[in-house]
Amino acid sequence: AVCPPWYWRSAAVWPEPFHEEIGGDYVKEMGTKILQRRLPDWKVVRCERIEDALLWEKFSAKRAQLRERKVMKADVRPETAESIQYSANTTLDHSVNEVWLLHGTSEEAAKAISRSNFTASSGGCFGSGIYFADDARKSNQYASRTEEDQKIMLLCRVALGGVKMLPEGQDRTADRYAEDPNIDSILGFTDNKEFVVYDPAQVYPEYIMYYQEISKG
Repeated sequence: AVCPPWYWRSAAVWPEPFHEEIGGDYVKEMGTKILQRRLPDWKVVRCERIEDALLWEKFSAKRAQLRERKVMKADVRPETAESIQYSANTTLDHSVNEVWLLHGTSEEAAKAISRSNFTASSGGCFGSGIYFADDARKSNQYASRTEEDQKIMLLCRVALGGVKMLPEGQDRTADRYAEDPNIDSILGFTDNKEFVVYDPAQVYPEYIMYYQEISKG
């Protein structure tokens, strides 16, 4: 497996097991930039970077598997890419269509995901799978409030691999594509782009962002 990103504090102890949740203003600023493209009245007030050896090992192994398959480069251009700073972008593997994407959730679910990763939802506009967006407005619809009246959004690395682009509109049986060995994800279009993957190993949930309306800050 590949060692973790160079900016991780835990990178020095790799390959020993570790799990840390590390805060930082750098990520708070980047998260606010991503958020305010679509939610100008909101800001990230706290951000935690998840550094987990086991999740990283599974993700990097899956990424290597996709690389070996020589998946086709997809023109997905997520909106998040325009707000990601240099160091966060240089650690992406563009050859496997690795991107940064958003997922709105609850604090309890975010903490569970940070230790054991995602489980596929049983159904959505594009069937069962793990759903992501590149538009903060979309992810905000699924974000729950904490007791402090903050909402939760994950910023995740997602190795899309072989991407099947669907025509505009819902397709609630799109999870049938999961059976095709050359398709690892789908990109659907409703009112927003929706990215769906089927294997949790394609995802690394790197940042938990706590955000709130600026008027309440």
